[in-house]
Amino acid sequence: MKEDEKQVAIFFTLIAFVVLSLFALYFFNLFNVASILLVILVILVVIYSQYNHFFAQVAEYERAVVFRKGRFKEVAGPGWVFFIPFIESYKIVDLRTKTYDIPAQEVVTKDNIKLKFDAIIYLKVTDAKKAILNVRDYSQAAVTNIEGALRTVVGNMYLHDVIANVDEITKKLKEQAKEVTEDWGVSIESVEIQSIELPKRVQEAMHQLKEAQQKKLAAKELAEGKKITIEAIQEGAGKLTEPSLQYLYLQSLQKIAEGKSSKIIFPLELSNLAASIAGKFGGYEKAQEKVSKDYEKLLKNVDLSKVNVSDIINKLKKEYGVKEGSNKKTPTKKK
Repeated sequence: MKEDEKQVAIFFTLIAFVVLSLFALYFFNLFNVASILLVILVILVVIYSQYNHFFAQVAEYERAVVFRKGRFKEVAGPGWVFFIPFIESYKIVDLRTKTYDIPAQEVVTKDNIKLKFDAIIYLKVTDAKKAILNVRDYSQAAVTNIEGALRTVVGNMYLHDVIANVDEITKKLKEQAKEVTEDWGVSIESVEIQSIELPKRVQEAMHQLKEAQQKKLAAKELAEGKKITIEAIQEGAGKLTEPSLQYLYLQSLQKIAEGKSSKIIFPLELSNLAASIAGKFGGYEKAQEKVSKDYEKLLKNVDLSKVNVSDIINKLKKEYGVKEGSNKKTPTKKK
């Protein structure tokens, strides 16, 4: 039995009880003060037990939608509101913004990727009359509407658009819901997508793509660093003077001579000198060995910043008795 029907039944039961009580008192000749007080007491007890059907204290953030004989009468409150017993009824509506969770929804995108959405909505009643008269359960209706709108919006988008435009999705959901919810007397203040669950294979593909992009970026940064280094070397080399170049050249030769490697890179000037004295020392190879040792000794005993290669070569020529202008070619082995 519905609440309204129950109230009507109680009302008529109470009237029947009063009539029958009065008839019984008259029939049995019991009309006296005690009997009348007893009947009144019974009536008061019944009314007290049903007080919530004709009296309500409505809070500031609430409204009472009042019905008289099942028909809408008014929206009352806040404060104390009185109703005609058993004739009027009411429903309390909360006007505060509430949150409602939207169950996880599986939605297929335009490129046939199945996603799982988890969202919440912020709902507020703006018209208590419409919220009661136009829809049976406004909160459930709003949630169902958002679920349908979510499938429609995401179903017309590709995966990369969904991931990149979450804010745009929530905006469209709110716009589509507004067309319906205004007629229900409610307003969807906000829609928030809390999470989007992607298929495992899609997640792995995205991770691989991200890793490839990071490697590409790292390679690009490394290339830029090398480019800067080369440009700096070129700029610095352009400012070197002839004495500076000679100094650096001698330093390089000294490091080569001090190295532990069994192979020695022979400068062109020393090769020519070894060729000039090859006959004196029993062949080019022995002459080359001799020149190399003497050259190494000289490098250890001189200040590289005050000499150049020509000075060292001329000193060796004097020691070997080679005349200036002598320029024999380095012997080559015949096949």
